Amino acid sequence: MRAFMLLASAALLAGLSNVALASDESAAACWQKAIVANHAPAVAQCYAVDAIMWFPGGPMATGREAIAAAYAGFLGANTIKSAVISEIGNRTVGDDRVAWGTYTIVMVVSESGATVTQTGRYTDVSRRIDGRWQYVVDHPSDDPPPVAVDATAALGE
Repeated sequence: MRAFMLLASAALLAGLSNVALASDESAAACWQKAIVANHAPAVAQCYAVDAIMWFPGGPMATGREAIAAAYAGFLGANTIKSAVISEIGNRTVGDDRVAWGTYTIVMVVSESGATVTQTGRYTDVSRRIDGRWQYVVDHPSDDPPPVAVDATAALGE
């Protein structure tokens, strides 16, 4: 049994390194690869041990373990088909990087089978830790719903 557990642990770690632990990629590239693989532990490895994440429409998660648990719930309820991050800008100073942009996630809701597209914007801070870029603060938010415009008010009537 112990040998099986060691082999299973080694396989999990090997899978994580293939999915999310490349040292030359940004935290966003790590996240994008891991989320499309629908692998919550790999997604969590894109975050620093003490990272903070605000989930769109949800609570703040503090620490890699809480972030992993939140992603496990999210990926348990949805299967990600694609995730696109469109960076608008960034600034890097030493081992710290701030980036902002937009995202689009296409997922299938497990309960209903419906395909849903989620769009939003993000601001994140990452840090090079032990040679890898990891999120220390990740703050995505859903796009707000379109504002209803009263056509008569808009025309000045």
